[in-house]
Amino acid sequence: MPDILIQSLQAPLLKQSPNRELFALHRAALEWDIQEPIIIEGPNDIKSEASWRHTLEPFHHQVQNLITFCRRLPVTLLADDVGLGKTISAGLILSELISRKRVTKALIVCPKILMPQWKEELQSKFKIESTYGSGIQEIRRAVDSLKDADHGIFITTYASVRSHMAMLEKSNFQMLILDEAHKLRNLFGTDSAPQVALRMRKTLADRTFKYVLMLTATPIHNRLWDLYSLIDLMTVAKGHQNPFGSEERFARRYITDGSQQARQLNPEHRDEFRGIVYGYMSRVRRADAKLAFPVRKVKLHRVPPTSAELKLIQVVGQEILKLNKLAQISLLKALVSSPQALVSQLKNMAAKGTMPEASVASITDIARQIDVTSKLRGLETLTDQLRRERPSDWRMVVFTQLLETQKAISEYLELKGIRFGIISGESSRRNQETIRRFSTSVPEINVVVSTEAGAEGVNLQVANVLVNYDLPWNPMIVEQRIGRIQRLGSRHANVSIFNAILEGTFEERIVGRLMEKLQMATSAIGDIDSLLEAAGLDSEGDESSFEEMIRGLVVASLAGKDVDEDTCLKVESISQAKLEIEKEESEINTLLGGMDDPLQKGPRAPKISPPKRSFPVREFVMAALKALGQKVLEEPNGVFVVEGTSERIAFEEGVVDDESINPPVYYVPGRPRFDRLVGKFISVDECVVTGLNIQLRGDSDSICQKWVSAFGGEAIRSSHTGTIRKFDGKALLRTRLSIAHDSFEKIIEIDCTSKTHSVDKSGGNEGVVDPSKLGLDSETLIGAALQDPDVKEFSRFYLERRADEMKAAGDDERKRGKLEDDFTPRLEPSLVGLTGDVTSTMEINVRYQINGQGNYSSLLQIDVGTGSVVLEPLFAMCEITTKRVPCDCLGNCQGSGKRVLKHLLIKSEISELYALPEHMVVCGISGK
Repeated sequence: MPDILIQSLQAPLLKQSPNRELFALHRAALEWDIQEPIIIEGPNDIKSEASWRHTLEPFHHQVQNLITFCRRLPVTLLADDVGLGKTISAGLILSELISRKRVTKALIVCPKILMPQWKEELQSKFKIESTYGSGIQEIRRAVDSLKDADHGIFITTYASVRSHMAMLEKSNFQMLILDEAHKLRNLFGTDSAPQVALRMRKTLADRTFKYVLMLTATPIHNRLWDLYSLIDLMTVAKGHQNPFGSEERFARRYITDGSQQARQLNPEHRDEFRGIVYGYMSRVRRADAKLAFPVRKVKLHRVPPTSAELKLIQVVGQEILKLNKLAQISLLKALVSSPQALVSQLKNMAAKGTMPEASVASITDIARQIDVTSKLRGLETLTDQLRRERPSDWRMVVFTQLLETQKAISEYLELKGIRFGIISGESSRRNQETIRRFSTSVPEINVVVSTEAGAEGVNLQVANVLVNYDLPWNPMIVEQRIGRIQRLGSRHANVSIFNAILEGTFEERIVGRLMEKLQMATSAIGDIDSLLEAAGLDSEGDESSFEEMIRGLVVASLAGKDVDEDTCLKVESISQAKLEIEKEESEINTLLGGMDDPLQKGPRAPKISPPKRSFPVREFVMAALKALGQKVLEEPNGVFVVEGTSERIAFEEGVVDDESINPPVYYVPGRPRFDRLVGKFISVDECVVTGLNIQLRGDSDSICQKWVSAFGGEAIRSSHTGTIRKFDGKALLRTRLSIAHDSFEKIIEIDCTSKTHSVDKSGGNEGVVDPSKLGLDSETLIGAALQDPDVKEFSRFYLERRADEMKAAGDDERKRGKLEDDFTPRLEPSLVGLTGDVTSTMEINVRYQINGQGNYSSLLQIDVGTGSVVLEPLFAMCEITTKRVPCDCLGNCQGSGKRVLKHLLIKSEISELYALPEHMVVCGISGK
């Protein structure tokens, strides 16, 4: 196969622009429409930053992960240590591919407990909307909605892809992200490989997805076969042969304690083993990242319940067994949150008929007798303590699940004269104002009372005290709460987490104990899912979820059963899981060590010059709207208004409140409105070519007559024999160079100087130009594109990659052929613009006589635009008449060699033969 496959030049009819200003907009639109290569060498090369700059400041290692993925397209495994934000790295990669228009649909596979976290992080940090689901009905709805959609992100579970991958594949996802990819690691070295791993291997081998990103903090659990399995998945996704060789060779070469145990790596091949692993995997250790992470201090803030609260718990406990599971969970959570929340829940249950009205009424009466709850007094104790320690600069975040409880807390803080703010899902503007007042150098408010809905994506790390006023039974929600204040790069050395619980109740004995142990263990491990998995508490099924486990224990406790032993066993399993994971991490570090810079492997990165833009974004948009007849006025806050409409526009995201009554439309590259405006100017005003249909200035016969008269001749007639056209100007070539998973476009301007091509037609009519009529030479244009430094550099990089990839395919000719095809650059040139002038010259054959004699003809070229003769025969003197005439009229005398008019040539020859005077010679008797 050749180095570059070259397609023929596409040169369609081009539309004439009425002026050069509109053509300039056409060119600018082309420049904003080009597809840039997926090449990132540093933060300045990131195109997606506009979508997350106000919500995220990625760390160095996360940007490096983005660079690594782009360098190793199309498949990469990120295996950073826990706590280093692999989800953020994945979000950066996905956001970048979306921004570069490579990905519009992506499938994310993760444990069920992580689905809400993925959705929240994508939306809050990257403004990427997504949906999630795991049952057959949810997947069917997702597939139906994505079938005809232009874009979409769907999050599901490993259990779902095991059963329904064939259905999911119909949605034409371009990207697959496998979170916690170690769940696929038991493909080899076992008697029976998991079905989910086998199904995923088939999908990867079929190259169903254009891009694949795998994530795991624990690429090896306890056996070397784990890494063999993950590398095998990577190789089938890439089309390589497994570099470890067959299972038998792997066991023989790398394992020293037997194929079944497979825990000991052969030290003789340690470096070779690591080299293979790091050829497919990128890994950053916490020690290498050198990031400050505040220490988490978890405390149970026990508050003794009042007699009325204990009575309320007793009465609810008598009713709880009569309810279904969902109603039990909702009622129990409201019970320990606030009387207001409980009353609201009871009203809902009465309305739905879930609980008898008599029971609702009796419980409601007891709840309404409680004025100030124990938890409110306990919260006051904490605020008093903080005020004593730091009178002016103390900050606390209080989380609750229920709006009624949030309102009750707010009213109590107001009663006590404590400055506070609200964060909820009801008002983004109010949330932002709360955060601003909370984050000033000296806080304007000291307490933020927040619900889960309001805290999505919110950064509250200025605080170092968090109160879980009521504890969710989902540990991931608890971790998300803590993550609002315990963040990488925080200025606090410690963060304090207070779990407010009613002392001596099921909330302390069951919920508080389990959550406290999980919070402390997760702080050390950094990975809640791995912890639950190791503790045996991570089942994907609804009936065995962690929340369901807590419900069962609580309901049993309220029914009078002793659940202390069972609770203790589960607490102990969490402790043991923590020790196992810490040991595992130590073994991974020993086995794999630190890796070299992954960017140093493989071909040198291509150096592509940044694209040139005739107009910056704002100038282009303003000029384009003006050209469309719209007048734009600027407001003081950086927003612009289209006169005569209610439309407001802005050029930078995050500077304007999107929750206003009339939020602005963003004209930002990658946003639909900007892309649509660009599209309007791409297919119009494609050229400014003058002189196409110009008419001859004057009459050709008169021009010829004047020319003949100048040397004393008389024109007989003239005839048009053809037209010669010359184009001088510049051609715009949209040069696209692509491989299977990357492409590069550039608008290349090429000088076209006097390429002559005779045609019978003018090359244009009714505002349309036919480039084929202008004498443009396709081979010359393509040759100029191939010599462009950026085109050559892009080709160089992927041709070197092609050699490496084909080598990795080994002797498998089918795989080698596929990789050769994937990595061979294809050049697709198309003519998209022209500027210049066409000069037309008419070729005219004029017949004439001189002094009424002879029958002469000469070929003239007349400039159509000026009517002047631009090409004529050479002139010379007739040596008889001494007149200067066209050389077409002269002939040589055979005797004397004189140059004379042809009609005098006979007289001249006879005169010389008989020595007679020329005037005595009669024309026509030559030869006698």
